Amino acid sequence: MHVKKGSTRRSKPRSSSSDSDAVPTEDLDDNATPVSVTTGVKRKSNAERPVQIKKNSRTSLNEASSPLIEDNSVEDEAELQLLAIEARRLDFEVSKWKQQQKLRRETLQLKAEEISLKEATTRQTQQTQVMELKAKVLKALDKVGTTPAQARKYLALLEG
Repeated sequence: MHVKKGSTRRSKPRSSSSDSDAVPTEDLDDNATPVSVTTGVKRKSNAERPVQIKKNSRTSLNEASSPLIEDNSVEDEAELQLLAIEARRLDFEVSKWKQQQKLRRETLQLKAEEISLKEATTRQTQQTQVMELKAKVLKALDKVGTTPAQARKYLALLEG
């Protein structure tokens, strides 16, 4: 039952009160009319009303939060997968770094061995050159006719 006010209809905000709030028109005084009649607003049937969660109702809270829990579990699962991927990537990076460090240590060790071998070779070459020089000096002193005592003095001077 709708009553029009004037010749134009105005669009008013719809009330979301339930059917239990309605007052039968037989119980109203002559001056009291229901709000829905005076404002021209239709009441929504239970099927048209959006589902509202009551704060005191445990079952409706659990029902409403279960999609959130499912969403959270999906998000948590995705986050866990991302963390697992990141952990594998970090493990790979660590193993790669360890291999690089191992290669660097081996390279340094090989270079150190190479340097020590070169030093040994250089020492041997120098010793060979010194021995050749001594042999040439002894030959030259022998040609000149010096005594072995004088030859030892010259060799002592060369060794310094």
